[in-house]
Amino acid sequence: MKYQILFITITALFISCSNDKKATETAKQFSSLKSDILLENSMNKPFNTNNNEEHTLFISGKNILEGTATLKVTNKKGEELSCTSFPAKKLIHQEYKMANSTLQEQHLREVVKTFFTEDINDSIANL
Repeated sequence: MKYQILFITITALFISCSNDKKATETAKQFSSLKSDILLENSMNKPFNTNNNEEHTLFISGKNILEGTATLKVTNKKGEELSCTSFPAKKLIHQEYKMANSTLQEQHLREVVKTFFTEDINDSIANL
């Protein structure tokens, strides 16, 4: 009789310690953030003393030439004020339209890199 009680107790212990998930356990979730942003450039410039707007240009997609260019404007609170998307190829200057894809890709990298730089002569001409 002692052995039966011992056997039942050990069996109950093994059953309670099984690999089944308990109701209080939550499943582990793994997420990987895959960003498809290929190029990005931004500028923080207060055009108005009341608002500090951040202007961001980025190209996203599978590759630079077939990607989508997005120009986004956000305020200092992070709220989106404006967002415009268009094919990245529209950023290619006329003299590079007939160039090979490697030159066009390099040109797009340069355009995004220098998109927000100002030439003082251009600023004066726009007055």
